[in-house]
Parts: sequence; structure tokens; C-alpha cells
Amino acid sequence: MARRQVNNKNVNSYNMPLYALLASFSQSSSWKTMNTLSRFFREHLRPNLGLILAGSGLAVLAGLLQTLLVGSLKWVFEGFAPTIIPAGTPIPDALPAFTAAKAWLTSHLPEGSALRTSAFVPTLVIVIFALKGICSFSATMLMVRSGIKATQRLRERLFGHLLKQEPAFFQKHPVGELLTRCISDVGAVQGIASNQFAESIREAATAVAGIAFVLYLDWQRSLVLFLAAPLIIFPLKKLSQRIRKINHRNQEAIARLLQRLKEVFSNVRVVKAFAREGYEARRLEGQNVELFRIGMKSARAIAMSHPIMEMAGGFMLAGLILWVSSDIQAGRLATSDFMTYLVAVFAMYDPLRRLTRINNEVQVARASLDRIYAMLDREPQMPPPANPAQMPSVPKKLAFENVHFAYEQGHEVLSGINIQVNSGETIALVGGSGGGKTTLVNLVPRFYDPTKGRVTIDDRDIREFDPGELRQQIGIVTQETLLFMDSIHDNIAYGKSFSREAVVEAAKRAHAHDFIQQLPDGYDTPLAETGSSLSGGQRQRIAIARALLHNPPILVLDEATSALDTESERAVQEALEVLMQNRTALVIAHRLSTIQKATRIYVLKQGQVVEVGRHEDLLALHGEYARLHQLQFRE
Repeated sequence: MARRQVNNKNVNSYNMPLYALLASFSQSSSWKTMNTLSRFFREHLRPNLGLILAGSGLAVLAGLLQTLLVGSLKWVFEGFAPTIIPAGTPIPDALPAFTAAKAWLTSHLPEGSALRTSAFVPTLVIVIFALKGICSFSATMLMVRSGIKATQRLRERLFGHLLKQEPAFFQKHPVGELLTRCISDVGAVQGIASNQFAESIREAATAVAGIAFVLYLDWQRSLVLFLAAPLIIFPLKKLSQRIRKINHRNQEAIARLLQRLKEVFSNVRVVKAFAREGYEARRLEGQNVELFRIGMKSARAIAMSHPIMEMAGGFMLAGLILWVSSDIQAGRLATSDFMTYLVAVFAMYDPLRRLTRINNEVQVARASLDRIYAMLDREPQMPPPANPAQMPSVPKKLAFENVHFAYEQGHEVLSGINIQVNSGETIALVGGSGGGKTTLVNLVPRFYDPTKGRVTIDDRDIREFDPGELRQQIGIVTQETLLFMDSIHDNIAYGKSFSREAVVEAAKRAHAHDFIQQLPDGYDTPLAETGSSLSGGQRQRIAIARALLHNPPILVLDEATSALDTESERAVQEALEVLMQNRTALVIAHRLSTIQKATRIYVLKQGQVVEVGRHEDLLALHGEYARLHQLQFRE
């Protein structure tokens, strides 16, 4: 993504969070040209501008108090700093304003008070430290609150945007990658939006106040010191780019590792059945080594910033000592003033050093933010129409009109499919594996769109309807039913506020009520991941109860009984017969005995319809259907 350049070239070179914030307000409103940091501040932190301004004000006050603390040390040094200047030699006061302020304060204190003499400076130091601590704490809490709220909105936005993507998107992007974007990447952004942002404001305010103070003390020497800035800025800029690039690779490696863990834990029964624990451990070890190597590269790049700052600080201090020694000897500079200046320089240097550390963390998080916005900028490939047509409450006709489909160009899975299903009819799809049955029914809820031809409801292309409204009219029961880690009641109701009575009635019609009642907590029994605490037949009947409760006019049953034993199949088949009453149904059947009552049977072979008719008529043709029937019932 192209980045708009900030007007101030030096500001852009620092790459600090504060400068990114300033840049976000100075840049154009065209968000597509902004870098990701500026976009994040603009889109997610700006709603909390009140908190940010209040926190920034307190952070600036803390920085000013730090400068005041340094200035007050002048009076400490005056009490014990040795002097080599002959008595009576006038020495210029480097801080006349501070001296005048002290005289004014002490003149208003009671006569004989210890605060007029020895207790003044210690008391002032305690008060300054207390006020600085209160301001720093308050600023941090305000900024952290703002940052956490901003990243909360970012995570919700990312999750919602991912759910809007077409089903094919989730085949191209593994679960581990999506988990990394939603958890690890957003977590890294939360750091810069809360703690690091608060710290950067505080340290930047302290640094600016320190720079102003050293300029006030001795602007000529200070300007010479600032000539060393390029020695720091240019190496840090190169390091920032390297850190960001390495962290991109690091997050990708974490995504691959998460995907490996997800696959192994999801298929742990296969791993144990084949005694492949050692094999999987070695595979994970290889990915872990890759993560270690990338982590060490990142650590080396980050660690380099510290010696750069230390060397620059060492050169500055050495040059300063050489420069001022002659002025002290000649009486042009008091020892106490020089010590105050020296402390002020270090007080200015310390927040700058901490800002380089924050910058390293920002570059790590910025890589995560780049990955998040790369996902947010992806538009769904099957967007809803601008002006969707009204979805009929009870569709009268579903039709496939010359439908072609290919997952990859040049390899058609469906070719010239023409099927019409009237309201209340049950249409069965049969054929060998790879014939295109599941692909065909996946076109009905728009999991995919035909590459040629169209699917219509009441003579309207389904692409004219809102996908959400379309899918609410379709109930789907598949061979592999995965349930959520929630109660049975919530799995049946799934996202809607149905009463317990309605849920129980649906379960009874799905022949699920009896086994649910035998569970420890009945309908409130929590299920394991994917519903694995139930048998296959029980999961199927829960899915059928869900479909019954939502009452869709169109049903898609994709081999709903093929993986069940005879007893479970009989119970599920009875539930399916109840479910299909007065509904339009598309049924994919592996066992031909379950579709003999279908209105019509379509036989698919290599993506084409080769036979159509009722069960008895197709047997009489002695064609593909008869062959499949003979293979199943030849015994």
C-alpha cells in the first residue's frame, strides 16, 4: 500500500508512535493512501479523542515536572559543589528565573521556618515526585483505556469482515492463519495502542521539555550536541524497516505453527491409531526451529538499537566534558550550573533512549497491523447486490438453468445442468464419488456461484437476493454435523431466542428428545468441541431439530445418513421424513434405499445429468442407476 509522506522529513525519519499520531491528523482524508498506523489512529483511536487529549495533557505535565525536578537540583549542587574560582569573582547565573522563583517562594514562607533554608529543596523534590507520579499514572490509565477500546473495535471489525467472505476464502486461508490475525496480530496492536502509546506520549513530552530546558541553559552547546542526531536517526530508520520485515515472517511462521497444532489436535485419534506421536513431534520441532531462527534475527535487529544510542551518548558526553572544562577553569561557568546542565542532558537523553525501544516494539506491531489491514482491504468476491430483490417467503420453484462450474479454470466439475424443483417436491441426486452432487447443492445457498448459467428461485437469479435472506430460507443437514461448544438448547436454537417449549417440540419431532433427557443436565448439557461428546446419530438429530425449529421452506440433505449404523440411520431417517414434509428438498443419497420415495431422481456422472426419473423407471432403463443399485443390493 502506498504511503503518503509527512511534510516534516525529520518527523517521518523517527518513526515514533507520537509522530505517527501527528501524521494521521495532517494527512489527506483519502485513507487508501495512508500507512496502516495512521489508518488505525484515524479509524479506531479518534473516537476516543477526549481520553487521548486528557491523557496527553497529563503526560505533558509529567514531562514538565521532570524538567522542574532537574532544575531544582541546581540548588543542591550549589550547596556542596567545589569551586576553584577566587572569592569575589562574579559568576553568571544560568537559571536566573529559577533563582527568582525560589526567592519569591521563600519570602512568603513563615519567618524561622525550616522551609526557608535546608528543608526547602527536599520538600520541593518530594512534592514534584508525588505530582509527577499522579500525572503519569492518570495519563497511562486514560491512554490504556483508549487503546483497549480501540483494539476491541478492531478485533470485532476484523472478525465481522472475515465472516462476510465467501466460503471459498476459508479454503484458501487455513484456520491457523485466521486465528493469528484475530488474536496474535490484534494483541500486538493492542500493545502500541495502549501501553506503548501512553509511554511514547509521556517520553516524548519529557524529551521535548528536556530539549527546551537544555536550550534555555546553554543554547550554543545544545545546538552542537544536536548535530549528532543523524548518527542516531539514520541507523534506527534502517533497523525499523528490518524489524518490520522480520516480524512479517515471524507472524506467518506462527500462523503455520497454529495450523499444525490445530490439525494434530483435531485428528488426535488418527495420530494415536497409527502411533505417529513421534512423527508429529518431529514435524512440530522443524517448525519450531524456523520460529526460533526468525526470533533470533528479530532480537539481533532490536538489540542493535541500544548500542547505537549508547555510543551516541558516549560521544556527546566526552565532547561536552572537553568543551566545558576550560570554561569552568576560566570562571565563565559555575560548577553547579555545569552539573545542572549535565543532569539536564541525561534527563533529555533518557526518554529518547526509551523512545528507541518503543519504536522497536511499534515496528513489530506495525507488521501485524499491515497483515490485519491486508485482510480488511479484501473485498468479498460474492458481495450482496446494491438493491436486493424481495425474497419470497415460500418459493414456488427452484431451477438450475444450464449450470456450469469449475473450481479451477479448464477443469469443469458441472457441465450443462438443467434441473427444476417445484414447491413440495423431493429431488434426489445420486452418482459415484466426484460426480458433482455436493458442488451442485452448494450453489443453492450461494457458497459458490456458477461459472456459467444460473440458479433461480421463482425465475429470479439467486444473485439478485441478499445472501443472508437467501440462506435463512434454506436448511442444511450434512453427513458431518459439527456442533458448537454450547448447551444443547443453544445449539438447536442457534442464535435466536426460541423458548424452551419450542426447542423441546423440535427435538421431539427430530426423535432427539429421549436421549437428551438422559443426559446429565438435559437441554442445558454443554457439548464438547464439535459436539464430539455425542454419537454421530445424536448429532444428526440435533441438526435436524435445528432445521425443524428454523422452519426453512428449502432443504439440502447431503448424505445425512451415510455414516450411521443401521439403528441410528432408522431413527435419523424417520426424523428426516418429518423434516421434509411440505418442503422443497434436495437429497444427496449414498444409500439408494433412502430415496425410493423421491419425486424424481437425477443421476450425475462426471458433472452431467445422465438419467432422470422415478426409482422404478430408472431400474427399468438398466443404465447407470440400475448399475449402482445392483452394486448395493446384489447380495
